[in-house]
Amino acid sequence: MLKIITATAKELLLLRRDRAGLLILFLMPAILVVVITLVQENVMELTGQKKTRVVFLDLDQGDLGQILRRQLAKGNLRIEAWDGKQKDMADIREAVQDGDYQVGIVMPQDSSLRFKQEAAQLLQQNNNGETGDKSAGPTLVQVFFDPLLMAGLRAGITAQLQMALATMAMQAKLEALDRVQQEALAALPAGQELLPLARLNLPELVKQPLLSLQENQDFLPSAGTVPHNPVQQNVPAWALFGMFFTAIPIAGALIQERNSGIWVRLRVLPVSPLVLFGGKALAYIVVCLCQFLLIALIGAYLFPYVGLPAFTISMHLPAVLLTVLCSGLAATGYGIFLGLACNSYEQASTVGATTVVTAAAIGGVMVPVYAMPPMMQRLSIISPLNWGLSAFHDLILRGDALPAILDDLGRLLLFFAVTTLLAWKLAGRRHSRF
Repeated sequence: MLKIITATAKELLLLRRDRAGLLILFLMPAILVVVITLVQENVMELTGQKKTRVVFLDLDQGDLGQILRRQLAKGNLRIEAWDGKQKDMADIREAVQDGDYQVGIVMPQDSSLRFKQEAAQLLQQNNNGETGDKSAGPTLVQVFFDPLLMAGLRAGITAQLQMALATMAMQAKLEALDRVQQEALAALPAGQELLPLARLNLPELVKQPLLSLQENQDFLPSAGTVPHNPVQQNVPAWALFGMFFTAIPIAGALIQERNSGIWVRLRVLPVSPLVLFGGKALAYIVVCLCQFLLIALIGAYLFPYVGLPAFTISMHLPAVLLTVLCSGLAATGYGIFLGLACNSYEQASTVGATTVVTAAAIGGVMVPVYAMPPMMQRLSIISPLNWGLSAFHDLILRGDALPAILDDLGRLLLFFAVTTLLAWKLAGRRHSRF
């Protein structure tokens, strides 16, 4: 244990002297999180050009569900039906909560029959001059939203759904009015003209709803989560991005030790390479914790002064810190492997920067995974940054507890173990050459 502490102190001393490396580790992610978030606040939320995946469950199996599906298909929604698959509202809730779909829509049972009866009753009440709503109320169409869906896109989809329901309700009212007129015309004696429905109050008839949208949030925690916004997406994402950039200074320190002969002298001591790796890992895990704290403080205290929502972590703080720890281990493991696999600092910096930026791009750091093409969504699972970001999202946005992120944490720890094992093998080969 004393050897690991000594090795950790040595790494922190070397890091303190590397001012350029410190700038890369702290200044770069701090600038990126501010700039990218400001840009996305005004651009990403306002663009909904890509079709959003919507799962549609028609429990009614009548005309109403088919009409609504046709109305929604005209916009930027990709409707995927679950008819005839013995699904229920709980399945929709689970699929949307897990992020398999961005939106879930449920047409309740007997909606078509109730809808037609309500339209006829509403017209009869209006023609009789009755005020107030004496009907059973509008038919409620249930809608579920993925907690990770951006607020602007959520508002656009909600408006599209409300417009579709309003159009369907107006068509039903006009059809009911036409039926009343046709029935009145058929009952008149031959040659007599049809008088208008004198007591019909058209403005009141148009205003009264037949269909209404009900956002179902029963599957979300009642407290502790906040609506999705670019801050909640970008603060953990860019903190994670900065943490994985520690791979470059770790690799640089290892290459410098090898070139200066320090690594050879350390290897002749009764010290295992795993002890040296452990010292580096502990030192840079401290750096990763400081990085996350810095970005979180920027999100919590600086963002409100530039017109952005504040970053908050109101639930599962120990699980969040555990995710930071596992992500830091994965990042340091990759840096140790990179330092022994590359032959020069230039090579390590180029390979490290390229691989980290690529992993961030496909992992959802720069663009949410659900906004990517299907092929990129499948590819994102190979990115360690996607594992860490998915864990952060489950905790901060979905309100899940520790058991929900154990698979992501397990992948991060496995990545650390594999990269450290490969580095240990490479260290043995390099030592045998001397």
